[in-house]
Amino acid sequence: MKRRSLIVAALTERRYKGGVAEIWIYFAVSNANDARANLMIVFLHIPKTAGSTFQFILENTFGLSACHTNHAKRPVFRQEDFVFAQKFFPQMKSLAGHNLRDPLALDLPGAFHVTFLREPVARVFSHYQDHLLSGNRLSFEEFLGSEACQDNLHVQLMAGEPNLEKAKGYLERCGFVGLTEKFDLSLRMLEKLSPMPLNLNYKRRRTAPSNTLRRTLESDPRKVELARQHNQLDLALYDFAVREIFPKFCAQAGFTPDSEVASFDTYTSDRHWRYRLCHLYNLIFYRQLGKLRRRK
Repeated sequence: MKRRSLIVAALTERRYKGGVAEIWIYFAVSNANDARANLMIVFLHIPKTAGSTFQFILENTFGLSACHTNHAKRPVFRQEDFVFAQKFFPQMKSLAGHNLRDPLALDLPGAFHVTFLREPVARVFSHYQDHLLSGNRLSFEEFLGSEACQDNLHVQLMAGEPNLEKAKGYLERCGFVGLTEKFDLSLRMLEKLSPMPLNLNYKRRRTAPSNTLRRTLESDPRKVELARQHNQLDLALYDFAVREIFPKFCAQAGFTPDSEVASFDTYTSDRHWRYRLCHLYNLIFYRQLGKLRRRK
């Protein structure tokens, strides 16, 4: 493989309109020898599915070519938001975030769609535990169905609406679908199926200091049943993924759903320069200049 030629140039242009400065940062990247130049991993991050850890993997792999859509500060990331993001990430290799609602509605050339699912009741309990640890005080009953929780969140994010069949169609069109409960196996599979090489080493991120509350909820049959009642679509979707989607990707990668694999959990910190550079660039440039765009 030919050595990649990388030339990065930064140009700042100031334009004044109505007293507001609009600053555009352009990065021109020459990478003509790379046959994968037009490919991009599009990761729909379902909260509390180990998505923060997988997002670290993407950002630590792609650095300045990884766009974190949460920094757009939009409840739904739309086509015009993607066009704006391209100004900052002209060689975008990954697009990832919670707000990629109905990602197949976006026109994303070269997209390789990826997501992870987690057993819905366990995901809701973990989400509620995180909610309380963040200082909120809703009861579990109040949390269910609230804007903070959103019933059937897997289906809602994949389909953009409570439409089970549409969410199933999304999974069928994904380049890869992993399971939180089989996280390391999922990464080993992705290592073989990804269209681009990934640095899959990680240290778990956004983990609770204690799971006492979650275990208390799991031991309460009434709360388990409440969670199930509020997430019937997600339960059906998860069952579909476990029975049909995940085994299909296992077979493609040469594994079985029960394969034992070595873990990529080898890092002791997130102090890795590509990840830190990506984090700073998304936070300082992409996010802040997005604020100016929203003020127009």
